[in-house]
Amino acid sequence: MTAERARRKQKTAEKTPRPKRGPRFLYLSLNERMLLVRHLSIMLQAGIPLQEGLAALQEQTVSRTLKYVLTEAVNDLSEGQTLAHTLTKFPKLFDPFFSNVIGVGETSGTLSKSLSYLAVQLQKDKELRSKIRTTLIYPSIVFFGAIGIAVYLAFVLLPQFRPLFSSLGFELPPTTRLLLWVAGWPLLVWLLVFGGAVLLALLFTFLWHISVIRFQLSRAALLIPVFGALIRNIQTMRFARLLGTLLSSGVKVVPALGITAQSIPNIVYQHQTNLIAALVERGQTIGSYLLNHPRLFSRTTANMVAVGERTGKLSESLIALADFTDQEVDVTAKNLSILIEPLILIGAGILVGFIALAIITPIYQLTEHLSQ
Repeated sequence: MTAERARRKQKTAEKTPRPKRGPRFLYLSLNERMLLVRHLSIMLQAGIPLQEGLAALQEQTVSRTLKYVLTEAVNDLSEGQTLAHTLTKFPKLFDPFFSNVIGVGETSGTLSKSLSYLAVQLQKDKELRSKIRTTLIYPSIVFFGAIGIAVYLAFVLLPQFRPLFSSLGFELPPTTRLLLWVAGWPLLVWLLVFGGAVLLALLFTFLWHISVIRFQLSRAALLIPVFGALIRNIQTMRFARLLGTLLSSGVKVVPALGITAQSIPNIVYQHQTNLIAALVERGQTIGSYLLNHPRLFSRTTANMVAVGERTGKLSESLIALADFTDQEVDVTAKNLSILIEPLILIGAGILVGFIALAIITPIYQLTEHLSQ
């Protein structure tokens, strides 16, 4: 060991002073977590001890949250704790799946491999978010563009014609009268409208945090054409990849199902995964349960899981299923985009056309009146 390496090892063995308190708001982006596990995996593969690698990352990072977490990790390791123990202190940053995969890796001596599994999972999560964002970006631009044009026509352009319309000797069309009435609302009315919208949003947020209501809404969303299929594919992919990764890391089936249930965001699939764990504990198979619930899991999903259970290669079957379902998500997302775009365009055309007609019709009536 070189003198430099010895000095670095001695430095990392010393406890890093703990900050009196961490950042007020703890936040780690998906990219930051992905880079953390990748860099740490590479360091371990290169033979750098875990504590030394964490200390090096702690010195290099510019994220205050990550620096705080890594400082805690270095100090916990010096006190004989594990990295997984540190991560459980930050449940909002690292879900049970993350900390359990690392914990299994530390226990089995395959931490580098476990970190590689996590890097793959986080990369897949990033790709999924990108697909959803790509699907929604164009319809969102069209929608908000139409709203902007409508607001300009109704509240900027139309009021400029008010004196002209008032001087006309004939009755204005109902559409024009309606828009002039809305455009003439005082500020207090608009504040009440805005306040009502905020209250509705807060009410929905409150109701969403009630498990029974969230369960019913999530189940109803699965019945929506195309959109429901996208939700099913996304949740199936997450279920398969999370469970497959945990099994590959050495976690037993029942605990792996419990961890998977905690890591799936959809409450319907959380409930189903917990039911599967209870049935597997009583001796039933995962594949048989999936076959009996075709509305949540496709026959392909059930068959691939059943084959994996029969052949003793469940983790490999689940990872293959996740890759297959990933392709299905691509197809379903494109179909959803194809369905949404014309609906948004038609709605935008109707809205802008309605306002434009309300402005043009009185002018057209005026020209007819003057020509007589």
